[in-house]
Amino acid sequence: MKEFFKGVRKHIGKMDAERLREQFGHVADALERSETLFSALKEGLVRIDQDGQVVQSNPAARELLGLAPEEMLPTLGLPLGKSSKREITVTYPEKRSLEIQTIPFEDETIVYVRDITAEKARTEEELRAGASRAVMDLAAGVAHEIGNPLNALSLNLQLLQRSYKDDPSIAECLAQVARLDGIIRGFLQALRPQKPNLRPGSVADPLKSCLATLKHQFEERRITVTLDIPSALPAVALDPDQMEQVYFNLLKNALEAMKDGGRIEIAIGSDDDDVTVAFCDNGAGMNSEQLAHLFEPYRTTKAKGTGLGLMVTDRIVRAHGGTIAAESSPGEGTTFTVRIPRLERRIRTLK
Repeated sequence: MKEFFKGVRKHIGKMDAERLREQFGHVADALERSETLFSALKEGLVRIDQDGQVVQSNPAARELLGLAPEEMLPTLGLPLGKSSKREITVTYPEKRSLEIQTIPFEDETIVYVRDITAEKARTEEELRAGASRAVMDLAAGVAHEIGNPLNALSLNLQLLQRSYKDDPSIAECLAQVARLDGIIRGFLQALRPQKPNLRPGSVADPLKSCLATLKHQFEERRITVTLDIPSALPAVALDPDQMEQVYFNLLKNALEAMKDGGRIEIAIGSDDDDVTVAFCDNGAGMNSEQLAHLFEPYRTTKAKGTGLGLMVTDRIVRAHGGTIAAESSPGEGTTFTVRIPRLERRIRTLK
């Protein structure tokens, strides 16, 4: 475009009116194409002058920022005439992570806005998977090292028991060794859940079974449980035993979040893609820092917890092709929402 104008300026004295109109038409067409391209970009672009005033912006900039660039950008304190890059989080019209770059260009500053929400989610998922593998490897090694001494203890105690059959302390030691062995086996089984044996079913069936198992604990703690199940519920592909473990972990968390008395509301619903199961309690709740690390191993708000329950829960749900999310505020309780793909959606995806 710059070379074009140089050529026109050089020869303008030799051009007649018709030639000038023709060249003006070329310029107008080029500007229109540039404007169309500028407006069609999915990334936000904003031109800012030396005084920090917005000269031009495309529709994507307003959509990504949630406000007009004239209103939003001054609050960010962007450096004018300098290169920079930062990440921000906006909550309107929806929560998303944005990358903001400033690029000096002649007497202006170009602001480039990119949505990195999905990119950050993939990175967090990779970090979470890496942490899970590290925990599993560590657990396997520790269990192996503990298992060998336990086996030796058990054998020697059995030999002692032959000579001292009436000594109750030996029997007690054997029982405790067996208990430790069971804990280690259960620990490893929890960390390395089997691949789900998926079959058509309802998310409500394992939930009802889990509620029956925990019924006495609810009654002892004076906790009221309400269950809302629609009359027509789409089928999903699930492993009933593993989904029951998911529900058990979430309900146990809710139980432990309420000291004495409380309420747990469970609502099952569906949309075009998923069946949802939401667990809402009125317990102690969590702050934003605790929520950010909720599904990481060894992160827990419990005095005697390991933080492995929710990690395992998250892994089982993902193995079903679903997702789990949490919302919470201190003193206002917590809501966990499990989403499992509808069976017909999974079949469409496979096709």
